[in-house]
Amino acid sequence: MSRRPYVRPMKRTWYMDHPFYRNYMVRESSAFFDGLYCLNLFFGLVQLVRGEESWNSWLDLQANPLMILFTVVTLGLTIYHAVTYFEMTPRVLPQQLRKMVKDHVVNKLMYVGLAVVSAVILAAATFGL
Repeated sequence: MSRRPYVRPMKRTWYMDHPFYRNYMVRESSAFFDGLYCLNLFFGLVQLVRGEESWNSWLDLQANPLMILFTVVTLGLTIYHAVTYFEMTPRVLPQQLRKMVKDHVVNKLMYVGLAVVSAVILAAATFGL
């Protein structure tokens, strides 16, 4: 056994060398933005509990162009995350199920499920259900 084993050098930007790793890092970094957005919503709930004045100040903060930009970026990253997840799902299904159902059917079903859930949430938000 060697006293000083070989340690392969690794650059800090190792993931930029290959498109697969680059896309993986973008996909995983979307979780950070989603977490920040969840904290923002939690802070909004806290302001709602505190009273009308606090709630209105939080709403004013949400109207800030930087917050709107943050929301749009977070939405874009979340959609990218969902699309890449849907494309990956057929590849990780158990082999027995994968033999019975074609990959494109699984993808279509996942997109239909997303559309149905989104429509239900939109209807609930619009009509106050």
